[in-house]
Amino acid sequence: MEGRGPYRIYDPGGEGKQGEASAAFEHLVEENSRLKEKMQGIKMLGELLEESQMEASKLRQKVEELAKDNELLQPSPPSSSFDHLAELTGGNVNHELPPVSPAGSKNEQAPAVQKTPSSDLAPLPKEDSNLMLHLQRLESTLSVCAEEPDHTQVFTHLGRMALEFNRLASKVHKNEQRTSILQTLCEQLRNENEALKSKLEKDLEQRDQATEKLREENLELKKLVMSSSGKEGATEPASGLRTEVSGRKSLARQQQAGMSPGNIPEAGTVGAIEKKVKILEQQRSELLEVNKQWDQHFRSMKQQYEQKITELRQKLADSQKLVSELEADREQKQRDFDRKLLLAKSKIEMEEADKERLTAEGKDLRQRAKYLQDQLAPLTRQREYQEKEIQRLNKALEEALNIQASPSPTPTAFGSPEGPGGLLRKQELLTQNELLKQQVKIFEEDFQRERSDRERMNEEKEELKKQLEKLRAQLKAFKEEEKAREALRQQKRKMKASGERYHMDPLQEHICGAYPYAYQAVPPLLHHHGFEDWSEIRYPPPPMATEHPPPIPNSRLFHLPEYAWRPPCGVMRNQSSQVDAALVQPSEPEPTDHGLPKN
Repeated sequence: MEGRGPYRIYDPGGEGKQGEASAAFEHLVEENSRLKEKMQGIKMLGELLEESQMEASKLRQKVEELAKDNELLQPSPPSSSFDHLAELTGGNVNHELPPVSPAGSKNEQAPAVQKTPSSDLAPLPKEDSNLMLHLQRLESTLSVCAEEPDHTQVFTHLGRMALEFNRLASKVHKNEQRTSILQTLCEQLRNENEALKSKLEKDLEQRDQATEKLREENLELKKLVMSSSGKEGATEPASGLRTEVSGRKSLARQQQAGMSPGNIPEAGTVGAIEKKVKILEQQRSELLEVNKQWDQHFRSMKQQYEQKITELRQKLADSQKLVSELEADREQKQRDFDRKLLLAKSKIEMEEADKERLTAEGKDLRQRAKYLQDQLAPLTRQREYQEKEIQRLNKALEEALNIQASPSPTPTAFGSPEGPGGLLRKQELLTQNELLKQQVKIFEEDFQRERSDRERMNEEKEELKKQLEKLRAQLKAFKEEEKAREALRQQKRKMKASGERYHMDPLQEHICGAYPYAYQAVPPLLHHHGFEDWSEIRYPPPPMATEHPPPIPNSRLFHLPEYAWRPPCGVMRNQSSQVDAALVQPSEPEPTDHGLPKN
């Protein structure tokens, strides 16, 4: 973590990069686990540092006790009886004291050295609590990002997570600096502990050597006492003190000069030797007691160190177990996340298939609407024409009926008296009346057929209108989804241009799962069989030449004018105008009587 800046999110952009959020989430989970492991390592280092400080303080106390014991074991100058013991042990003690005083100086300097780790360790619990708070906040942000259904909120959460990672990076950087300081301090304390242990071992070896020398000297003195006790008897008590002092001095001089015990004069030396033996026995017992105490202390220290080793091994086993549990939990979460990604991918594929199917259905329905509109346009024009023709025929029929119901014409009405010409004219009017009645029946049948066709077309038009509304709603939903994707792509391009890059493995999946479709899927409709006979539209027959004879000149009788039948118009309207007119135009009310007279 040292030497690196805050984490940056890499966003390559483009249409194919749809799995950034999943890879980012996976990377964040891995970073979270790494930070937790580092926090545990920092805590363990702190505990080891505290234990090493305690051990160093205990070893310093032991060195001070050893120094005090050495001072107590030094011989006094006036007692001449300890000259030989001073010769045997004084050199070791004098050689041992100089390294003890540096230890004491180190002990004096130790509080100054220990102030630095204590001052460095003081803010550690607060920093640990801050790191735990940051980690908890990061975990909550990750859970909210995983459960967020809105697509636009994902990058806000990613921004927050980037800020959290920046803070965590700074905190971890500081903790690593403190950890390096703690490691150096631990190394110094470990070296000091090793030096103190080596010094303690040297002191123990020197004490063992002194004890062995004293034991050998005691054996030699016992031999001398046993040899002298057979030659001389008991001496007077008054001269015992003088002979003891003189014997000690002479024995010390002889030992310094290198004389053997056999050359010492036997007179007055037995009591001094006995007293010296007693003193040496007392010193030997004291040294044995001190040796026992040192043995007990060594065994207790060994037991304490073994207990600490077992505790550290137990902690190591617990930490390994915790690491294995966390690894299993992470693998389970990864499997769940992969399963969710596969489900989202399958949903996206199903959505794409539904979209293609609905697009094909919409295209088919548009073609059908165009076909129906093309068929409806000539029928509408034919209906208008037939309505006009019916009105004209009704008017002509009414006039003919009025003429037929009127009394016989007078000479003033027709301009000539009644004759064979008038009868012929009347017969012609009756024939035309019958012809008009037949035409009205034909037109009525055509109109009934047309009305049934129009009703059927209206029903189909309503059904197509409903389907078109559904397709428009689906198209609107698809357009909104496309707009959201386009906005997401634009945001990715902006992030890529701003330089916030984050290296990850691109996944070709949808970003936030399948988009919920709010409408029911419409199955594809088959082509309706019933429009094939629409091309066979029955138009009125053209007028015959003999059907309407020319009017008699100078005749005032009513005659029907010839009507020019219009052919069906083949001009088609525009497709969009036809569809909009078909959707907006309301159904016209059907005429009931068409203006026909009731028979």
